[in-house]
Amino acid sequence: MSSAETAAGAAPTAAPWQRATRRAALLRSNARDRAGVRRLRPGVAFAYTLTLAAAALVVTDPLQAAVLLALVVVSLAASRVLRASWPYIRISAYIAAIVLVVNPLFGAGGLDVLWGIDLGLLEIRVTVQGIVFGLASALRLAGVILAFALLNLAVDPDDQLAVMSRLSFRSGLVLSLASRLLPVFSRDAARITDAQRARGVRLDEGRRRDRVAARLPLLACMLTQSLERAVEVAASMEARGYGARRRTRWIRHRRWAIADVITVAATLAAVTALVAGVAADSWSYTFFPLLDDMLPSLLTTAWLVSIISLTVPLLVTRPWRSQSSTG
Repeated sequence: MSSAETAAGAAPTAAPWQRATRRAALLRSNARDRAGVRRLRPGVAFAYTLTLAAAALVVTDPLQAAVLLALVVVSLAASRVLRASWPYIRISAYIAAIVLVVNPLFGAGGLDVLWGIDLGLLEIRVTVQGIVFGLASALRLAGVILAFALLNLAVDPDDQLAVMSRLSFRSGLVLSLASRLLPVFSRDAARITDAQRARGVRLDEGRRRDRVAARLPLLACMLTQSLERAVEVAASMEARGYGARRRTRWIRHRRWAIADVITVAATLAAVTALVAGVAADSWSYTFFPLLDDMLPSLLTTAWLVSIISLTVPLLVTRPWRSQSSTG
């Protein structure tokens, strides 16, 4: 047998091995790229990010809200998803700007008036207290939005649904199927639209009413395909024995690392401090008619325990070192 024939005969058996090798290398490279919160177990990262969002909701002091927002931004940078979070940052900036403008204009409280106008039935006064209240509300809102951005970017969607399925398996299954079928429906709609354009259907001409009427047949096609796909999914689940016996599941076992254990303990400490602060009224801050002093709130026990506990996970995950260097 010649060398060419030997190579031709070995090609079919070598191709699957090469594909598996490339796939394993890709998975290893993705594991090396993990940093910050992304190194944690999905459930641990889920709990930590939700605690960040809860802390941003609970605090009312402007300085505390600013510190928490900075901590969330540092978490995004440490997890190497800051660039991917840019859409969330823009949305939070827009909403924060609206809150920052509307609250001072229509906030009636405050004694330190900077500007006012009497419109008869409506009196508008801009006060120092109203501006600070708007700033604190904007910072808190931005912190909550970016905390959920960290959750979506640092925790894989499948892992999020797996965590939810432990609480309600059927709800997690429905959400998983919906999240997977939505991109498929989007591609189907684009494919059908291109096919209609190729056949001469004018979808983008005329008034808006005409364009909507031209796209109405798409709904019938999408409805038919969605029903067919639902039947196929149901038949596949039935063929695999779904619901026939005791529920089984596939689990990708992942060992508990020291960073996971420390993060769980720190998250529990932060939650305990937040709840204790709410019970002791440690998070209350008065804006009207005069501003409270902001500095004493930074020295309360509940705040110190909360902020230190929320900072510890960023230290134990060692975001400044790559996964490959840690061996």
